[in-house]
Amino acid sequence: MFRKEVAVITEEVIHIRLLNLKESCPTAEREDAIRDIVKDTLKFAVLSHRWLDSGEPTFYDILKSFKPYGYEKLEKFCEKASEFGCRLAWSDTCCINKDSSTELEEAIRSMFKWYRDAHVCIAFLSDTTSIDDLHEDVWFTRGWTLQELLAPWRMKFYVRNWQPLTNDLNDKENFEVMAALSHTTRIPLDDLRHFQPGTHNVHEKMMWASTRTTTRIEDVAYSLIGIFDVSMMVAYGEGKRAFYRLMEAIIHKCDEWQIFAWAGTSSSDSAAFPDSPRGYRPLNPIDSNDALLPSTVWRGDQNIVMTKRGLQIQVLLVDLSQQEAAVYEKIGTNAVQTNAYSSYTAGVVDYWCYDASGDGTLQPEQEHLCVLLRPDPRNPYAGWRKVTTPNLVTIRTESKLRRTLTSVWL
Repeated sequence: MFRKEVAVITEEVIHIRLLNLKESCPTAEREDAIRDIVKDTLKFAVLSHRWLDSGEPTFYDILKSFKPYGYEKLEKFCEKASEFGCRLAWSDTCCINKDSSTELEEAIRSMFKWYRDAHVCIAFLSDTTSIDDLHEDVWFTRGWTLQELLAPWRMKFYVRNWQPLTNDLNDKENFEVMAALSHTTRIPLDDLRHFQPGTHNVHEKMMWASTRTTTRIEDVAYSLIGIFDVSMMVAYGEGKRAFYRLMEAIIHKCDEWQIFAWAGTSSSDSAAFPDSPRGYRPLNPIDSNDALLPSTVWRGDQNIVMTKRGLQIQVLLVDLSQQEAAVYEKIGTNAVQTNAYSSYTAGVVDYWCYDASGDGTLQPEQEHLCVLLRPDPRNPYAGWRKVTTPNLVTIRTESKLRRTLTSVWL
């Protein structure tokens, strides 16, 4: 199919492309030049859409030349892909043989990369007529469309009846569209345009995912694999355990205390994790921003690890029965003082560390995030058991409090 195009890729062409690449990336190598040429030559488009309840063309429908109700959408997508100069087009409805567990797993684990490498991602918003009602589209409530929004460098949005949302070739360069998307998703403009996957800012990314749903429970986790750039096996049928395994993979590469800013139902596999992204709650952006801290100062445990006894973390313990601190519940963005937890111990996770002495410090009148703990009568070796709360719990002290940190297993 592409023999003629590939045949004209000579050493001279590779050398010229390498020189061009080195202007922006001095460390570029010959392989990078070849990859760049191939990407330009074998351009492909990907489709982002909300699946129909029924009638989407499947892998076997295409093999049998059967055209179900949703085939028209596939034809329209291919037409638009052709307009962008793409001779290849990929749709998740019919380009994966879902009867092959090996092919399905490879597709799920590679999907973020496929959307990132695509020449263009064509997004069909079937409920939208203009930028004014963009926020009402069901596309923004689906789990898989989060990575389909973040991964591509170039996106073109089409609304009802396949009308283009704008006249631009790349809607990610249209400020009005990006502002509307940012308002709808609460995702910063920089991340919408230049998202980098990884296990940094885990809390923020979980907040993005917290309002989205998937048809299959496991896809809550699988749709986030690429966003966090972690590796995990795909095993449909495991239910909510998939999200626990995702969190386990994340915690191996993450040392952010904000990962504990969740409330509600915990995972049945670990009290340290919620059972889904819906457990994550908003944080005060000022109190939770550690980006400007000097290297000699840090917050929270920088060596959180999973062990056979559970997740091990160092916390600063405050006995709430001693009235050393005022206790607050975070309801939305408001902090409401409460006496409901006076019989528990607070394990503060965002204490300040100013040296390697093993001590943590709470600053006066500053809000500190904590997990509520009580002695575990069933497992004295564990020491403490995490208490489930419907909202985030924080404490404030009137004076500076410094004490030795304690390891707990959750």
